[in-house]
Amino acid sequence: MQQSALWLPDTYWPGDFVGLRPSGRSRIVAVAMSKVFTPETDLEHWFFIGEYIPEEKDYVIYESIPSHGVAVGRLSWYDGCYYQVYRVNRPDAAAIGVKIIDEVSLFGRREYGYLSILDMLAGIINIERNEWQKYRRFRRVTMFDMAGYMSRTGELCTQLVHDVPLRLGIDILPKGMAALPPAFIAAAEAGLIIKVTQDMEGKKKRT
Repeated sequence: MQQSALWLPDTYWPGDFVGLRPSGRSRIVAVAMSKVFTPETDLEHWFFIGEYIPEEKDYVIYESIPSHGVAVGRLSWYDGCYYQVYRVNRPDAAAIGVKIIDEVSLFGRREYGYLSILDMLAGIINIERNEWQKYRRFRRVTMFDMAGYMSRTGELCTQLVHDVPLRLGIDILPKGMAALPPAFIAAAEAGLIIKVTQDMEGKKKRT
């Protein structure tokens, strides 16, 4: 069988990042959040792609997950999941990507950003309460609204993907936006990042 283009070693570069549509109970949360925030997206889990492993036809990934905080894994663990791959929209993107992966190890062992989730929920309630009191309506919450409600203790998956390039002086998100999934969609719309692939469903076979 011909190898899927998703798994060719030059398809993804180190430092590319992935927005993934979760499954199971996490999918319910993703759909709910997509109805609260703008821009709308159900790509709720974000992580970096690292080195390609030729003998396994797989990629190393770096992600922040509730059970471990910042962790190392494999892209194949998300076989069958729908995802989109993005890249920094710069001529030197390949070199930047290598620096990103070199830098991500400095975030190792950081805890997951549970406090950001609590602050985010409090922020949504506060924003919608104020909207109701003023206008007797609810509205979509923007990433500018959420910027003041994100904790710096621990790393949400989206905070990790934002914070590592930022440490290198590269802001991949529009200025003033909270590092949440809709901000990455806004970044793509603004041309700060570009979509790498169109066919984005993980494959079971790579031979």
